[in-house]
Amino acid sequence: MARDAHPGKARSLDVTEGVIWRQFLQLFWPIFLGSAVQQAYQLVNTFVVGHFAGTDALGGIQATQSLNELAVVFCVGVGAGCAIIVGERFGARDDEGVSVASHTAMALAVVIGLVVTLAAQLVLDPVLRFIHTPEELLWESLAYSRMFLAALTLTLVYNMGAGVLRAVGDTRTPALILGVSLLVAAGLDMVFVAWMRLEAFGCGLSYLLAYAVAAVLVVAYLMRSEGPWRIELRRLRMDGRCARRMLVTGIPLGVQSSAYSVSNIVVQSSINSFGATVVTGWGLSARIDGIIWLVADSLGTAVTTFVAQNFGARRWGRIRDSLKVSLAMSFLVVGGLSAVIVLAAEPLARFFVADAGVVAACVTLLRGIGPFYCLYSVSANISGTIRGTGESLRPMLITIAGTCLLRVAWVLLVMPLHHSQVALMLCYPVTWVVTDLAFAWYWRRGAWRRVMRDEAA
Repeated sequence: MARDAHPGKARSLDVTEGVIWRQFLQLFWPIFLGSAVQQAYQLVNTFVVGHFAGTDALGGIQATQSLNELAVVFCVGVGAGCAIIVGERFGARDDEGVSVASHTAMALAVVIGLVVTLAAQLVLDPVLRFIHTPEELLWESLAYSRMFLAALTLTLVYNMGAGVLRAVGDTRTPALILGVSLLVAAGLDMVFVAWMRLEAFGCGLSYLLAYAVAAVLVVAYLMRSEGPWRIELRRLRMDGRCARRMLVTGIPLGVQSSAYSVSNIVVQSSINSFGATVVTGWGLSARIDGIIWLVADSLGTAVTTFVAQNFGARRWGRIRDSLKVSLAMSFLVVGGLSAVIVLAAEPLARFFVADAGVVAACVTLLRGIGPFYCLYSVSANISGTIRGTGESLRPMLITIAGTCLLRVAWVLLVMPLHHSQVALMLCYPVTWVVTDLAFAWYWRRGAWRRVMRDEAA
């Protein structure tokens, strides 16, 4: 049985002792269910927009997906790095350190969120034109993205607060808060899109208001918490030493996540060359196979939380064993879901849209890369394990080189020679294989373990 690191704080979970796979499931399921609710909302959102706003509104939202994600994932990546520091101090039973780290993390959320929001709004229009967004989708894309990006600070406040709670083993509360906020978003979609016919703008407004709810709820919960991670507004400031360590850990995670999005923007520019129908179809496929990414990423988040606590407690053997558990779960769950998506690709696509061209483009992608989804989960788990030790620079470099730069090179060098959807979608399994091999080499070489011991010394 795991011991309570902080007696009386019922929702925290110390995973430095006990049965690994059971504790891993305790961490994973709430993260997964919270992400599943988010994915369910994306599907409801797609259904509402597709049926009540039309193909152009849906295509406009899909065309901005990679660009909007660029800003969001940078913020979330930095937030994950901050949460690692909280988890380490929790595992080391450093109550004052947990308090300082929690307040620093929330202060950083506000500052980083405001800066990124302003920068994103300034570059939105020229970037959408630079990647050749189809003219008939441009207005809807701008209307949606303006509202989406306005929510960035709120999104980061929620994610930073959720990261603090997950770092101390409470993965249930962030999932509940996210579930409530997304129910609000779904209801507002019906009001703004289905009833008021605000199309893509209404969809973006729903997102902004939903994350306002999430940010308020997570801050209110942290202010009422009983543990050392309790937030007091009068103490909300950045500790210089802690903030530097958080940024050293978090910025590489943010850059790595952003690099994915940058490469996806380059891929999106190639998708745009096939016309609005293919843009919409490929965007729809991203909503349908989103379950795959949330499983893989939830496992990566769970293993990072597990490792961060055990790193703080100097439990090296449990760190190695957690990766084996995470990989086994990945192959089981991701493999099963992949089979379902490949077999049911066409009826799934037709559920959301009736346009035959959009359905065909969606099915082409789902059946083309579906058998390779497990490859993504391998690197997600290995990098998540290494990140939990606070070592985020080298995983960032491996990911950027193996996935992002290679994907960009594929679009720039291969696509001009073989301009087809099949050639474009091949860049995904090829880059996953290269990245997996690089991470496997790095893991077996053991350099990260030497870095881990140096950090601990």
